[in-house]
Amino acid sequence: MTKFILKSFVLVALLMAPRAAMAEGIQIIVFDPDVALAASDVGQDIAKQLKEQSDDMRTRVQAEAAELENEAGKLREQQTLLSPEALQQRVEELQARQVSAQQQFTTEGQGIQAGGQVASREVLKIIDEELDKISKDRKVDIVMNRKAVFYASPAIDVTKELVERINQRMTSIKVTPVKPQEAQ
Repeated sequence: MTKFILKSFVLVALLMAPRAAMAEGIQIIVFDPDVALAASDVGQDIAKQLKEQSDDMRTRVQAEAAELENEAGKLREQQTLLSPEALQQRVEELQARQVSAQQQFTTEGQGIQAGGQVASREVLKIIDEELDKISKDRKVDIVMNRKAVFYASPAIDVTKELVERINQRMTSIKVTPVKPQEAQ
């Protein structure tokens, strides 16, 4: 019962805090950085480039898989003509090629993702700068991430304004896959 009373008190205090803050003249705004990034022109450009790069890689993966399957088929046809040692060597070479291709494509996929993260960080810098300008223009005391708030009036959500400001500053950015040595 005591826990229930304590939880009720905390809930009431949390519900009253925004009203008390408003009564004292404290200005609060909320924003959603993920929505701002995704809804902005540059965020959509990043997503488009990542999709194109991933689709290109997927096409090459499928081509390599088809080539490996073709080689395996040829090897099955030749297995009666080859000595057991020669057959084993060719099988091992084919397996090594498959492992190498898998490693290459895994590394390339990670590089594409890392390139997207680098580009996104550049946009997040702009989001921070624009959010700072919004908060100064509105003389805001508290800026909160929308995800950290249970409920916020749409009137104090500046995400849409933030997207407009991002679009004014930047509409595209080059997404360059990061090579493994660059990631370190």
